[in-house]
Amino acid sequence: MRIQKTREQGYLTFAQGAKYLECAYLLALSVKTYCKINDFCVAVDTDTAKLITDAQSKVFDEIIVLDHMHPFENENRAWDITPFKETFKVESDMLITSCIDHWWDACRLRNVCFTTQVRNYKNCIANDSKYRKMWRDNNLINAYNGFMYFRHCIETKQFFEHCQYVFENFNTYKNKVISNCRHDLPDTDVVFSIAATELGSENFSLPTVSYPTFTHMKQHINNFETEDWRDACSWALTDDMTFVVNGYAQTQPFHYFHKDFCTKELIQRYG
Repeated sequence: MRIQKTREQGYLTFAQGAKYLECAYLLALSVKTYCKINDFCVAVDTDTAKLITDAQSKVFDEIIVLDHMHPFENENRAWDITPFKETFKVESDMLITSCIDHWWDACRLRNVCFTTQVRNYKNCIANDSKYRKMWRDNNLINAYNGFMYFRHCIETKQFFEHCQYVFENFNTYKNKVISNCRHDLPDTDVVFSIAATELGSENFSLPTVSYPTFTHMKQHINNFETEDWRDACSWALTDDMTFVVNGYAQTQPFHYFHKDFCTKELIQRYG
């Protein structure tokens, strides 16, 4: 499936199943709360499409229904299915916490641009070595697909085609190319990092600016003693819609990671 690019700029996420659909809805509401450039597209499978409510359909500007979805292959199809000429591809379990419209201008200096440094909840660049040893051992670009940018052009098409090649040949990469690969399945961060490195890492990041980025709430990125950040932190959404964690106002896209953080009460606040 290849979708006509009829919209200029917008956000794309994937949702498979009821919980991911709720997360996508919360993400869309947060985009529209803070950003003026806020067109939003969700890609779902046929079963998930049946779960979309009237309230959700009013917030989703585009709904793309795919015949089938593979948890690790969906992202490889982003170039084909996005309705936008320029796309912010965001994982569904994120919140936008401030206006990031200015990111578009810098990101379009690249055809594809990844988050390569994530942040902790104090907005400091995080030490992610606990999770990224394989990347360092193999000199891979430290690509996070959680928040990325791409535009509609032949170079982007070639990148996603190469991602599909890596995906289909992952066993060869795992056993013969990448050392110390402990990933049994080709998850998206690994596939995108291999593809971008082979095509030239310098073409996929913006070293002169601090974005794209996001706050990652995984345990060791934040030096928590517990796996669930909510057991280590307090959080609040103020009356003026400032999202606060342990007294720190959040301004970056916020990867809350635990899907049950997305509650009906939080959705109502953003709605």
